[in-house]
Amino acid sequence: MKSILTIIIMCLCSAAVAQDSLNVSLQRQEGTMHNIALNIGYSNVGLFGDVDTLRGVQLNMFSSVTRKEMRGVSMAGIVSSVKQNAYGVQMSGFISAANGNMRGVQISGIYNIAKKMNGVQISSLGNATTTPLRGVQLSGITNVAMGVKRGMQIAGVANVCSSYMRGIQMAGYNYADSLNGWQIGVVNSCISHPRGWQVGIINYSRDTKVHKLGLVNINPLTRVDFMTFMGTSSKLNMAVRFRNRSTYNIIGVGTHYMGFDEDFSGALFYRIGQYFTIAPRWSLSGDIGYFHIETFHKNSNESPERLFSLQARLNVDYQLTHIIGAFGSVGYGNTRYYDHARLYRQRMLAELGLTFRLIRK
Repeated sequence: MKSILTIIIMCLCSAAVAQDSLNVSLQRQEGTMHNIALNIGYSNVGLFGDVDTLRGVQLNMFSSVTRKEMRGVSMAGIVSSVKQNAYGVQMSGFISAANGNMRGVQISGIYNIAKKMNGVQISSLGNATTTPLRGVQLSGITNVAMGVKRGMQIAGVANVCSSYMRGIQMAGYNYADSLNGWQIGVVNSCISHPRGWQVGIINYSRDTKVHKLGLVNINPLTRVDFMTFMGTSSKLNMAVRFRNRSTYNIIGVGTHYMGFDEDFSGALFYRIGQYFTIAPRWSLSGDIGYFHIETFHKNSNESPERLFSLQARLNVDYQLTHIIGAFGSVGYGNTRYYDHARLYRQRMLAELGLTFRLIRK
């Protein structure tokens, strides 16, 4: 019995010495959660870390919180939060947040947010900074910044810059108030871009600058027409035409490409061309186009499943009213197989149809 008491006393003494040397902090601070962590030198390790100032490493299973300034590394399984300035690395499984100046790297499984970001934000869902960004935002879904100064936003879905953008945006959709850099994506949009470029499928801006490379380029002077027409290529067609100062783009669909006497077939097409106004109501134009054709047949040499066609046209337009116009086209089409590019057919084509003005200058 005496030996057992001796062992218990020795264990209690050892625990007391260990607690004193490791500074185990299990206390409730006013207005905060419990700090359940071990302060080992310059490290804070445990379950819920909550320190006033960090100079070192904070590693906690659930949350790591720094009340004032953090210099070092803050890591947590769920949330890493710095109430004031942070200099170093923040990492968390879900959310990393800095309420002051963040200089360094933020990495999270879900979302990063900083008041002022100078560095790199990396997350699976999104990144945000409430002042202009200096650095890089990388996310699987969205990046949001109240301006970008010499930086880059790369996202899987969308980038938003609500002020001056000086850098590069790369995503499916990009938006900036004023662009002085590059937007590369499927759809690019900005208010103005005095020294910028847009590269994508659809490019839109509220000014008339011509720094755009895309299939469809839209500005306030762009005239948009809905087109419906019949032709000898695809028999029934509808399309949208975007006319700028002297160029235009057409995106459309057509049916019965193989003929009315065959099973249903269809085509998707894109055309780009140049037009000339020869009178107040008359214009002449020429364009080239690419057609993707689906026959919906089982693939064979006699009846291919899909084809492609390169076509060229000359067109004449007459504006009947401010809204309605008529046009006629003649041209030539060359249709080939996809797999070996062998000729399927080539022939002249003709079209006749109407246009309906959707957006007017």
